[in-house]
Amino acid sequence: MTVRFALVAFVLTCVLACAAVATAEDISGVLNVTKVIVENSQLVGDVTCTMTTTPCIQFGAPNIALRLHGHIITGPANPDDSTTCQPTSGPPLADGISNGTSAATSQPGVQIIGPGMVQKFRRHGILIFGAAGVSTNVTVKDVTSNHNCFSGLLTNGMTDSVIEHIVSVRNATNSGGAPCGGNCLVNSNNNHIVNNLFGGNGSPCAAALCAAPPTVASNNDFGVGLIGTSSNNLVEQNSITGNANGILIQAGASGNIIRQNIAAGNPPSLVSRLYGPIGFDIKDEASSNGGRNTFERNWCITYGGPGPSPCPSLPAVAAPTLSALAATPNVLWPPNGKMVPVTIGVTVADDSDPAPACAITGVTSNEPLDVSDSTLTGPLSVSLRADRNGFGAGREYSITVTCTNASQLSATAVVTVAVPHDQR
Repeated sequence: MTVRFALVAFVLTCVLACAAVATAEDISGVLNVTKVIVENSQLVGDVTCTMTTTPCIQFGAPNIALRLHGHIITGPANPDDSTTCQPTSGPPLADGISNGTSAATSQPGVQIIGPGMVQKFRRHGILIFGAAGVSTNVTVKDVTSNHNCFSGLLTNGMTDSVIEHIVSVRNATNSGGAPCGGNCLVNSNNNHIVNNLFGGNGSPCAAALCAAPPTVASNNDFGVGLIGTSSNNLVEQNSITGNANGILIQAGASGNIIRQNIAAGNPPSLVSRLYGPIGFDIKDEASSNGGRNTFERNWCITYGGPGPSPCPSLPAVAAPTLSALAATPNVLWPPNGKMVPVTIGVTVADDSDPAPACAITGVTSNEPLDVSDSTLTGPLSVSLRADRNGFGAGREYSITVTCTNASQLSATAVVTVAVPHDQR
């Protein structure tokens, strides 16, 4: 009886503990003090934050998630009014969502998952800290960061993290002379910035914050910035348009790969009309490119930095290259009129699509064919009739294969299958 009672008690304890872990904290309404979350949490309504010197929502434990569920987190700032903004990256920590207020309080492994919006905060919409020697391993996905005073998303010392499918627009309208914008990576390494939209971020420094009008040298706002010693980051397949600069790379940033981004229309026409051509699609402040950073297949128009310019560096997309076709079997014997299954092996390469789609697109012969003589059984398989004209030299089927890449460019090749007259 004692053993049974202990077992029941253990099961009840486990059930209660598991339920406690699985239960998400619900957040909505007005927050007057920082909401520190220590378990998986979710927005169940829009949130308004009144604090001006501390974060609105802060992670207080590692490896937990905050899900926005389509709601909006709004801060107390009007970024169009410099008096409501903190125009540097220093304190106070008036951010929308943060995984900590310093490296010492950084919480690794957390997730900020949208859809949802973070807007109108006195500093950053989202702030991610990393700690030396600890993999940050943060995920920010499907979140819109809009109209914040400094950066839409700023990282400091972040490592091994993924920023994916975010929209960061109209941030950094009152950032002073400090570099900031849509996604600011400060001393952050080995991160993946992929499939995001960064638009309308940054502006020439307002007269209220800067003594002199902006110049090419002083205009350091951007859509994406690799700031300080940020290294070994992969920035790919992002759309970066209408920012004061598109991509800004500071001199100490090394070993980064900038791949397949569309960075065009930076600076926006409003900025260029007011101040002249002070911004660039890519602004590289490195003393020389060399092995420092790599630009691969981006599309850009304007460039400032050591040459040669990578603009435009996206080559015309070519059709796939079909280097070999093989039919198995490639000889049908005996010519007994039966249908024989044939498969086609394809060797194909493409410089923009790792897996072009290949399929049989035609079957012809040197002899007249009945519609029943060939039947497609799959993209690269066909049944052929083992038959030929006994008075001819033998039948030869010609099988056309077409491979099409993601840009809808195609290449074709032909492979033959023989039905010989005899086996001499």
